[in-house]
Amino acid sequence: MQIHDHVFEKFISADEIASVVNRLAKEINDDYSGKELVIIIILKGAFIFAADIVRLLQIPNRIEFLSANSYGSSMNSSGVVEFTVPDYNFKDKHILIIEDIIDTGLTLTSITTALQKFSPASLEIVTLISKSSMRIIDIHVKYVGIEIPPIFIIGYGLDYDERGRNLPDIYSKIPSG
Repeated sequence: MQIHDHVFEKFISADEIASVVNRLAKEINDDYSGKELVIIIILKGAFIFAADIVRLLQIPNRIEFLSANSYGSSMNSSGVVEFTVPDYNFKDKHILIIEDIIDTGLTLTSITTALQKFSPASLEIVTLISKSSMRIIDIHVKYVGIEIPPIFIIGYGLDYDERGRNLPDIYSKIPSG
């Protein structure tokens, strides 16, 4: 499959993704049983993953959205993270951030630092994809779906210059040359 000037091949199937989502939802349901959760969905990439995982949660929750951007139209993080914290009182709340992919850790470090100022009861992260070998900042991620090498991927909410989010599977960029 080609998007703009790059070719991609299937990397993770929709069935594999569904299995991971089910596992993560079970862990979250078990860990937060008897508690209410404030879920912060990081837009745009996490919206499909978040919709699938939230539908499997059996605990009371409130959903908030946070738009964060560090890529623009590039395949590499710019290192500058832009976001606005939702207008909500997070004090003494159990917060779960839903993110699609974590690579450098810069985006989530910025977001968690901003949220910690509200003194939440707890603050955890769930991510579908982790590229821990690319971490610039070591950030604790309690719920990790799939660990992958440092490759560029699209699909299931992940995009390349706003293309490919709608794909049910995840595709990796084929190296050129």
